Amino acid sequence: MASKAASISTATGTDWTDWDAWLTAQGALTAPHAEIARLALQRVHDLGITTHAGNGKPFNDGWWSQTIAIEYGHQHGLREKGQLAAGDHAVTASKKVVGSLDELLERWCAVVSGREEFDGVALAAEPQVRSTEKWRYWRAKLADGSSVNVDISADRVAVQHAALGSAEDRERWRPFWKKLLAEL
Repeated sequence: MASKAASISTATGTDWTDWDAWLTAQGALTAPHAEIARLALQRVHDLGITTHAGNGKPFNDGWWSQTIAIEYGHQHGLREKGQLAAGDHAVTASKKVVGSLDELLERWCAVVSGREEFDGVALAAEPQVRSTEKWRYWRAKLADGSSVNVDISADRVAVQHAALGSAEDRERWRPFWKKLLAEL
């Protein structure tokens, strides 16, 4: 069983093979991603899952329903690794770091300060920064139509580069983002 399927089993207390069989019986093999996620959410509610079966923490039903739908799509060839529901691709990279939210945002901004391009692709607009009580966000649109989303939490800086055209683009960008994160 793939590690994502194993984590779904652990989180929900329901074996992945049961999730897979149930979704298949509901017609998920021919359903779009949004419908598969809706079915997964329905089953989470039907099973009364409100806490993570592995750690007892509150269960984020929306996030786990998306995770279930993505894993189902991967296992049945409905989507490639890194492919988003709309058909485009994304790459993620993250780094565990120590510091306050504001310190980590400052460190990220220092790493990217003055850049007008990323790996040869120009910025389409000035990057945007937002803050919430628990998160800091840095967002940028690139001239090739892709977008870079940096989410900063209490112990991690995570980059998602979305709207990439192919799996090859994912592999092109992964080392670039890891290198930038290493500068934190």
